[in-house]
Amino acid sequence: MAILSADEAVRVINAHAPRIIYLVEQVFDLDGEIEVARDELDDLGVEHSADSLKAAQRKFAAYDGQIGATIASFMIDGVLHSAVATATWHDEFGDTVEAILEDVREGARAGQFSKSSEKAKAIERQALLLVKHPSFNHGRVSFDKRMALAETLFRDCDPHTLSEITRRAENLFWLEQSGVKLDGIDHD
Repeated sequence: MAILSADEAVRVINAHAPRIIYLVEQVFDLDGEIEVARDELDDLGVEHSADSLKAAQRKFAAYDGQIGATIASFMIDGVLHSAVATATWHDEFGDTVEAILEDVREGARAGQFSKSSEKAKAIERQALLLVKHPSFNHGRVSFDKRMALAETLFRDCDPHTLSEITRRAENLFWLEQSGVKLDGIDHD
């Protein structure tokens, strides 16, 4: 596989005239991109009303629905060649959102968010309860079955929180099974 710049791809296409060129245009979905960033903020324990994220959404609103990236792929002599071209504003959007998320990650690493937040502590407590439940590892287990158990135990939680609890519980269970002694898990 060969990754080419847009200019190199045009030069190679002109020189070798491949029989088939696959083009994929990626439409910029502003709401979808912002939602992904909000999910990451949620995972870090930050409320999704981050002012900087709202400002980025307003700044790039005019580009919603436009083509943000184009990918071209073609074969020459058994080698897949690919090139990606992105709009300048699309790159700026990505850089802006990444800078916002990196600031939050740094804060989380400094202990300002995630582990110290009440929500994170509640998720940890509920995950420990879920791991201790006899049905957690009963029969043929799956994430969906464990999620159903979490829904039964924690009826007041929204689906996103239940998913976080279940994911955390599975990680705790794996750690326990690998020999790590976990605080809060009694071995009856």
